[in-house]
Amino acid sequence: MAAVEIEELIPHRGRMKLIASILEISTDIAVTSASVSDAWPLCTGKSVSPIVLIEVAAQTAGVLSCWKKGDNRSAFTAGVLTGIKSAEFFVDAVPLHAELTTTATTMYSLEDYEAIEATVMMGQQRLCKVQLQIFGLRG
Repeated sequence: MAAVEIEELIPHRGRMKLIASILEISTDIAVTSASVSDAWPLCTGKSVSPIVLIEVAAQTAGVLSCWKKGDNRSAFTAGVLTGIKSAEFFVDAVPLHAELTTTATTMYSLEDYEAIEATVMMGQQRLCKVQLQIFGLRG
């Protein structure tokens, strides 16, 4: 895997950048890691709502989508729209400081549209499965 910074692939910065590192990336799959922090949205002080995992999945999907575009990723100067097709949660809360691994794979794509499925894990425990729709916007 060539060295790539997350900031090259997604616009999130500061406390809204939830993924910490890219573990694996190719045109077929992106795997990222994250550590649940008290700076995350919807934090109670002991845990975060699993709803935040949708954003973790979306950021990992964004990494995959932009990586696949290679040198063409700057073509979407107006950004991307991301829709949630479905989200299944398997926990009521995610503990503070939990180490998460998210895997995103492309279900299908057509021109500027992609459907991506992502699964967020804490060790061997599946926390959620999300299907996202991404549409690139040209400026």
